[in-house]
Order: sequence, then structure tokens, then C-alpha cells
Amino acid sequence: MNCPTEIKQLLKVLYNLSSSETEVLYYLCSNEARASEIADELGKDRSTIQRYLSKLQSTGLLQRESMVEEGKRGRYYVYSVPDKEKLKEKVRVRMDEWADEKLEVLEDI
Repeated sequence: MNCPTEIKQLLKVLYNLSSSETEVLYYLCSNEARASEIADELGKDRSTIQRYLSKLQSTGLLQRESMVEEGKRGRYYVYSVPDKEKLKEKVRVRMDEWADEKLEVLEDI
């Protein structure tokens, strides 16, 4: 799935994401990847990418799948963005919540 460039700013505002977190999310719009692959691709430290992935996963914008390589011990995780319709629904719901939060602030003025 490809994400339009305009969605970066929207997601930054709605989910209070940093530019780097948005960059990771945007990368995952068109790729499934492990944390180490994302780190290599974006030129960032793996532990930093792990932190970004953790925050993004807590928003519900990412999904994580546990994988096992045949003939090897241990597991690894592959991260991706949910299908387009699920993502759109999550963002719509968050937009409504965000608008309600901001209207409450306005009413308190």
C-alpha cells in the first residue's frame, strides 16, 4: 500500500508523532520490514527504530507479526501498516477524537 505524502502532516498532528516516527510509518506504508531492515534503510540506530516502532504500534497504526525462520532458533518481528481501509478507519476515528479534544479546549477559554 502506498501512502500519499499529505498524510505525513496529518498523522504528525493527530498522533503527536515526530518527523522521524512519521518517516518510519511512511516507509512501512510500502514495505514490510524488520526493525534492523528499517534502521539500515533509514540510516538510524536499531534501538532508536525500536522505540519509534513501539510508539507507532501503541497508536494502532502498525501491526507486528511474529516470524520464525525455518531451521533457526528464535523469533523475529515484521512490521507493516494495516490494509488501506483499516488505516483509514483508524485515522477517521482519531480525527473525531482530536476534534472533540480541541473543541473542549476552545470551550474552556
